[in-house]
Amino acid sequence: MGAIVTVERVLARTPALVVLLPMIQAYDVGCLLNLDVVARNDAAPRGLALQLDAAFSGEESTSLHVALRYPNGLEVASGDDRDCAPPCLSWIPGGVRGDARLTLYQMPLWLFPLPPAADLLLTVEWPWARIAPTAITLDGAAITGAAARSAAHWPV
Repeated sequence: MGAIVTVERVLARTPALVVLLPMIQAYDVGCLLNLDVVARNDAAPRGLALQLDAAFSGEESTSLHVALRYPNGLEVASGDDRDCAPPCLSWIPGGVRGDARLTLYQMPLWLFPLPPAADLLLTVEWPWARIAPTAITLDGAAITGAAARSAAHWPV
């Protein structure tokens, strides 16, 4: 079971969309960055769901783009996982739910292997949705600490 690192950060906001990082689930081998995209249905750009699906199909040029910069300058980006050479940041299927006002798109990213126990720079960019590059610092020590607390499903 993954241990939780609470982040609770707004990564980007437009009149129609907000990109959030509420938490990271850390495991002994990697971690899930649980990104959420919330759309105001009456203001959301046409084709939003297709643009979000583009992340999974490798259409990175028009989809939400996320990058992590390590302290040594190494950068790993969503959509660059074709060779799966570690480190790797891969979109995995999420979920969609909503009502007449808002729609929540869950957009988890799998980071393998665990990052170092140092500050990381997370950058989000999405030109199609008019989101300029914005960055926050993530605490790599908190992520590796949570990974040490994660539990195996079955005894070894």
